[in-house]
Amino acid sequence: MTLANKITIARLISVPFVLWALYEAQYLLALCIFAIAAVSDGVDGYIARRYSQQTVAGSILDPLADKLLLTMTFVALTFSPHVEMRLPAWLTAAVVYRDLLIMLGSGMVKWFCPTLHFHAIVSSKMTTFSQIVTVLVACLANLLASYGVNPSFLRWPLQALAVVTGLFCAISVLGYYRMGVWLLAHEAEEPSRQDGRQ
Repeated sequence: MTLANKITIARLISVPFVLWALYEAQYLLALCIFAIAAVSDGVDGYIARRYSQQTVAGSILDPLADKLLLTMTFVALTFSPHVEMRLPAWLTAAVVYRDLLIMLGSGMVKWFCPTLHFHAIVSSKMTTFSQIVTVLVACLANLLASYGVNPSFLRWPLQALAVVTGLFCAISVLGYYRMGVWLLAHEAEEPSRQDGRQ
C-alpha cells in the first residue's frame, strides 16, 4: 500500500472521531482532528503526484474520504443536540445533494464510458475549500461558546460563508454537468469518426 493511500485511509478513519467529538461538544478536539484531516487531503494528493503513487484504490478512496468527512461534519454541525451555533439546514442539504448528484453523474459517465476519467474542476476545488473554512469557523464559534465567550462576532462571517459555499455547490454541479455532457457527446462521436476513417 502506498503512503498516499495510507494517509487517505487515515482521513477516512478520522471521520467517526470528528463526529463523536462534535456530538460530545468536544470542539477543540473536533477542530484539531478536522484541521489535520483537511490538510491531509492536500498532502496525499501531492505525494501521489510527486512520487507517481496514483492507484485505482486511491482514486476511489480519496473522494470518498473527502465527501464523508465534509458531508457528515456538516450534518453534525446542523443537527447535533449540543451545537450552539448551527450551520443552516439548507446549506447542509445543498452539500449532501451536490455530492449525491456528482456521484450519480460520475457513475453514469463511468458506466457508459469506462475509459474516461473525471478531473476535479476549479469550482469543485473552491467548493471544497469554502466547505472546509465554513466547518473550521463553525467549530471555532462553538469552541468559544463552550468556554463562555460570546461568538456573535462570528455569526455574520459564518452566514456569508454559508451563502458563498451554497453558491459554489450550485456552480460546481453545473460545471460537472457540462463536463459530463461533453464527455458523453465526445465518446459518442469517436465511433463515427473511426468508421469514417475506414
